[in-house]
Formats: sequence, structure tokens, C-alpha cells
Amino acid sequence: MLRLPYGISNFETLVNLGAFYVDRTSYIEKIENLPELYLFFLRPRRFGKSLWISVLQYYYGLEHKDKFRSRSLVNTILERTLLPWLTAFLVLKFDFSGIDTDSKEKTYQGFFSKVKEGVQQFLDAYSQYFPNKTQEDILGKKASEIMIGSLFTYAQRKGIPKIFLVIDEYDHFTNELISFRLDEFQEIVGANGYVRSFYERIKTATHDGVVNRFFATGVSPITLDSLTSGFNIGSNISRSPIFNEMMGFTESEVEEILMRLEIKDEELKSMMDEIRSWYNGYLFDTEGKRRMYNSDMVLYFAKEYQSRGKYPKSLLDTNVSSDYGKIGKLFRLGGEEAKRWELLQELLSGKDIYAQLTEQFSFARKFTESDFLSLLFYMGLLTIKEPYRSGLHLQIPNDVIRQLYFQYFAELLERRLEFQSEMGKVETAVESLAWENNPRPLVSLLEKTLGQLSNRDWQGFDEKHLKTILVSYLYSIGIYHIKSEPEMEQKYPDLLLRRRPPFQPPYQLMIELKFLHKKNKDRAELVAKEGRDQLRKYLQIEEAQKLDNLRGWLWVFVGTKAVVVEEISDFS
Repeated sequence: MLRLPYGISNFETLVNLGAFYVDRTSYIEKIENLPELYLFFLRPRRFGKSLWISVLQYYYGLEHKDKFRSRSLVNTILERTLLPWLTAFLVLKFDFSGIDTDSKEKTYQGFFSKVKEGVQQFLDAYSQYFPNKTQEDILGKKASEIMIGSLFTYAQRKGIPKIFLVIDEYDHFTNELISFRLDEFQEIVGANGYVRSFYERIKTATHDGVVNRFFATGVSPITLDSLTSGFNIGSNISRSPIFNEMMGFTESEVEEILMRLEIKDEELKSMMDEIRSWYNGYLFDTEGKRRMYNSDMVLYFAKEYQSRGKYPKSLLDTNVSSDYGKIGKLFRLGGEEAKRWELLQELLSGKDIYAQLTEQFSFARKFTESDFLSLLFYMGLLTIKEPYRSGLHLQIPNDVIRQLYFQYFAELLERRLEFQSEMGKVETAVESLAWENNPRPLVSLLEKTLGQLSNRDWQGFDEKHLKTILVSYLYSIGIYHIKSEPEMEQKYPDLLLRRRPPFQPPYQLMIELKFLHKKNKDRAELVAKEGRDQLRKYLQIEEAQKLDNLRGWLWVFVGTKAVVVEEISDFS
């Protein structure tokens, strides 16, 4: 039985368990060939960053030399890339995930505790170089920068082996602060701030020759950029095409996992189509050769399928949901959530989004829309579709992220319109559509939603906005695989709702939406006729004909009311 490494971030544990491992150790040689020694590598949440830090620890850590001699760890490409630096360093690791940021004091204490924890583990691993009295003296320091400074000073004076310093999730807690306490963030990374002082001490240690190499993972470059001269020796290699595939899974690797789960050939293609839609899509540089799958999402699906023998009810891992589900905090950045309401609707309605990717973030100047879109890119909430002029054409990477956007949209809509009790009826309404081919409850919900829009919301309101509200309801339940304007023989129906395993509702649906403002109500019948004609053509498409029990519906709204709710067959 294939042992899946879901949740495993320790390299030795993974190897000893014989778990499936997508080998990325060849990238060690690529890193060694770089002219830079102090590196930052950024990827979205749940992309395998912690496992990579563990690989570096085992590869470079002097304490693991015997394990390589006995070849207990050499079951990968490591045996072909035994570079001169194998087990040549003392590895000092810090992990800044999980810091409580509820208050200024808790943030400070959390950071200090994480630094002390890393130093303690370092001294335990290399106790032969640090007498007990020295360890007590170092650990007794009351500030993080003084603690590591004391460690570095002793290491330099005694001439112990060079240090490779690695940091996992360097910006995990600072990203939290950016979202809701920007002043505190600027304080701790600014002059005399404790985070900046910490990195300044590391910088000094590199000048002194004590810290020979540095590798940090994180999500965004904002904290690095904000440190300015505090750590201006770091190089961000995240968007180098050489490293586009260093984390995450390629399509062929995902196929290998499914084949080793003994998925039958006749099911493999449809399963890959589903997984591709939900988990693929990430491109980190326009010169990158392949789009990448989020590795955690794929492993979640694989373990669920392995244990159940069928698709999980939710294709969205709760761990991913909790990490990525902070979209609202990002949209509230700088107190600008209301202003970004329109941008959110543009994203969800499929409007083309273009931006110049910000090269260096600074809160000393106005935080622009391009800055915000760039932040969404680094967080994995947008990705590169293609280059556009001197900038980028961006898109939502996959259906997991699209669902999270729609969930946030539904929550925001609920708050704006203050009708939580009505939102509670969505599940019943969607189930009525799916199991009874009865759209009336869902249409009624849409009418009530439209009835509570403000005059400002109605400005520029059109069919795409109506569809965004409808799709937010559908995504919140997750019964269907939802396709907005799918290309079918160069035709584009508004919505196609296909069955999504493991759910088996009797009906699959094609919905054509039409919307008119009240002032244009006299065009309703003409628009309805146009909709009927379009829907009949769509239903005759070969791909549509292959979908069993497909039902076509035309919904025509005039202002807040649905004036046509009509089932359409594929014949005149």
C-alpha cells in the first residue's frame, strides 16, 4: 500500500517510513551554483516549504554525517549530488509559524520564544562545541538579537564550523500584522524594531564569516522589503524560472501518485480532469515550463480517496482552507475593503486582470492596486496567465481558490445586506435544484438578495454581477462542478453544472442568465427569445448531449424580479 506523506515535514521520517517522495534534492546543486549565498524563497501556503527546510537540515548538518555514511538517507538523488558541502555545517533553524499575534506583547513574546527554541535546539545538537556554562549564558539573554549575537560571538571566537542558518515561514506572523495592525508591523521591522535588530545581527554574522549560508522560506517579500538596510544582503530567487518547479507537483507526478493508488485506467482520465481543475494552475514566472499543483491539496485528495475508495465530499482541505481563507484580512488591508468590493466582483466575474508585479513593497508610499494584486499573487490567490505588455495578465489559479473567493464574497454580501437568516436557506435551495430540478427556491433567494442592494450597488450592475451572486451560492454548497462560460465548440453558455463525485444528484444543469434594468423592461420578451434560441443551440452541442439528464433553464431578471424561469429543451 502506498504510504502518502500528507502532513510529514521531516525528511528523515519520510525516508524511514518509505513514504512517497517527489525528489527535489537536485535543486541543492542548482542553489550551490548560484553566486548568492543568502537566499529567500517564497511560495504560497501548503507548498512543501517546511519539508524543503528539513531536506537542507539533513543535507548540510554535520550531525547527520553518519547517516549518509551508512546510506540510510541516500535513497534519493542525494547519492548523485554529494557536493563538497554535504554535512559540512552547523545548521541553525528558526521556525516563525504559529506565533500568537493577538496583542503586541504576545507577538513579542512569541517571537522571542521561537528564537530561543531554535537556539536551544542548535545548542543541543552541537553541545560538543558549547560548554554548559556557555549554553546557560547564551540562553539567559533577554532579547532575541542579544541571544543570537552572543551565540555568534562565541562561535567566532572559538573558530567552530561555519553556520548554515535556515528560517521556515520567516513572515508568517508579520503577514498577520500587515492585515490588521500595520503600525505595529512597521514598528518592529523599522529602525530599533526587534525583528529588524534580529536580522541586522545575522547580517553582521555573515560579514564576520560565522554565518556562511542563509536560506529562508515565506509567502511574500513585504517583510524582506520592509527591513531595508537591516538585511539588504538577501536575494529573492522565488521568480527565477530555474526554481519554478522546486516546490509543488508537476502533472506527471500527480499522475504517478494516482497510478500507484491503482486507479483504474477508465477512471484515471476523469479524475485527472477533476484534480487539474481544482489543484493545478500555479505559475511563478512567465518563463516557467510547467504549471504546478499545490502538493498539500493533491496529497489530501489522495489520502481521502485511499481511505474511502471514493472522492472526498469536500475537495477543499480544511487545513488549506484555514490558511488561504484569510482573503478577507487581505481585502481589509489599510481599511480599504469597501473600495476593493468592485475588484472582488471583477475577479469573480472573469474580467481580465492586469498588473505590474511590484518589485519592492513599501508602506512609506501609497499602497496601490498593483501592490495589492502582487500581494494576492505571492499569497497564491492569483497566478500568472500570460505576459501582457510590460506587465502580467493574472488569473485565479484553480477551483479551490475560486471557491474561497466566492465564500468570502458570500460572507461579505451577507454583511453588506444584513440578511444572515436568508443565507441559511441556500443549501435547501441548491438541493431542490439538484435533486428535484426545481429552481424556484434559488431564484427566490436571488430576488431577495437583489431587493436589498443599495443604489450604489446598482450602479454598473449587470448580468455578470448577477451570475457572481448565484455562483457564490452554488460554491457554498459544493454539490456541482461549476463552469462559468465553458468553451463548448466555440460557444459559451453562462453556467454548466456537472455532477461532482461523490455526489450523485439526478440532474445536471445548463443555465442561461439574462438581466435587464427596470428602465429596459419592455425588452424582456425579446431578450427571453434570444436566450431560448441560445440555450437550444448550446444543448445541441455534442459535449452537452453526452451529459445524462442535462436540463436547460432560462432565467430572465428585470431589476429585482425574475420575469422568466423556464425550462428549455434542445428542440424547437
